[in-house]
Amino acid sequence: MSKVEDWARRWTGPEEEIGLGRRIKEWVSPPPPAKQQIVNALYKIGSQINKLDYSLSRLQSYDKMLFDKTVGALVEGDKSRAVMYANEVAEVRKMARTIMTVKYTLERVKLRLETAVIFGDVQANLAPAIVALKQATGYIKGMLPDVFAELMEVDENLQVAMMSVTAQAPIALESSYVTEEAQRILRDASIVAEQRLKEAFPELPSFEKVTAGKAAAGSEEHK
Repeated sequence: MSKVEDWARRWTGPEEEIGLGRRIKEWVSPPPPAKQQIVNALYKIGSQINKLDYSLSRLQSYDKMLFDKTVGALVEGDKSRAVMYANEVAEVRKMARTIMTVKYTLERVKLRLETAVIFGDVQANLAPAIVALKQATGYIKGMLPDVFAELMEVDENLQVAMMSVTAQAPIALESSYVTEEAQRILRDASIVAEQRLKEAFPELPSFEKVTAGKAAAGSEEHK
């Protein structure tokens, strides 16, 4: 068997072979082909993106409540209470930024995996995706433990898939090209997250703006 044929066999899985012994062996301990492992990873990543969207939706609702309380305290002239709520808003938005960064990283990882499935270009697409996934997953370790656990499992499965098609997997994952590509994935995701955060979460008004607005409204009433 040529090297190309051997690689193709490990990528797509063994062809069906007649023989009871072979079938029993594969039924007891089936060797999952790399391509199928990546397809499974795509499904799990999509599921975790949905969970992140749900978490973001809840954070937006909580942020709106805190936003309204902050504005209310400012209108009432209670600056200390407004600062307290504003600090909570800042913490919520910090969490939202992190979750958004992870979400957009996962979307880019998903695209890389889809490309790897179609073209089988493991080092160019799968390796950077694995590194970016692992780094992004670390961001939510204490924030969303269930999502963290699922993504860590995906990371392990993808590393196994890569090792099953290339003996150079450990070296490839640490190469400068893979590191740079992974950093680019994370950087692009972070930029998009920052833009989306500004669109989804309105800027808090300052005490001076609210005071000026009240003064303007009062002068209009006396006209």
